[in-house]
Amino acid sequence: MRSYFGTHNHTHYSNIRLLDSINRPADLINKAIELGLSGVAITDHECLSSAIEINQIATKLRESNPDFRIALGNEIYLTNDRSMGQKYYHFLLIAKDALGAKALRKLSSTAWSNSYVDRGLERVPTLKSELQEVIMNYQGHVIATTACIGGELSSNVLLMEQARAVGDINTADRCYKNITSFLDFCLRLFGEDFYIECAPSTNAEQCLVNHKLYQIAKAYGIKMEVGTDAHY
Repeated sequence: MRSYFGTHNHTHYSNIRLLDSINRPADLINKAIELGLSGVAITDHECLSSAIEINQIATKLRESNPDFRIALGNEIYLTNDRSMGQKYYHFLLIAKDALGAKALRKLSSTAWSNSYVDRGLERVPTLKSELQEVIMNYQGHVIATTACIGGELSSNVLLMEQARAVGDINTADRCYKNITSFLDFCLRLFGEDFYIECAPSTNAEQCLVNHKLYQIAKAYGIKMEVGTDAHY
């Protein structure tokens, strides 16, 4: 049985727009090795600045820990447009190889080239249309996951269940349609490289979401993975 591979991890490079993480790449990787993980993906918030340092660490590790894998990823903000005041849903991308890393760089460059300020914070969303345009040329080279409870899937699942609990059928139906539309989009674009992420937690909302995510994954035949979303 293979040991756990950490798919969702942040480092201090995530602090480029906001205070987010105190992890240093080398410390995070050394801790993962100490815990017996098979590898980690570095998935900072719309930031690929750790790539050079990560590659240097990975090169050194080939001698002492040749079986440990380090992947380059990016937690993007996936939206339909660049309108003000909207929710900037989280979405996780992980490169499978050099071509996948190239796709991540293209997407990140587009996001930053179109950045703007909304509610006092610089916003760097990736449009679904932009994601589709790039990934269509790199299918099979990038893994995608639904990310944390801030992602479009988990956010709509939580709102749907809360609406159902109070008898708000209209909101529940709207969330259900959002969920099916989002999943159809992801499956068309990523196919077998698309995963539903859940997070280990005792938080009541996260536990509720995890339960529903399992049901959704089973119904759609989508693989699930556990992301710890490490920030410290």
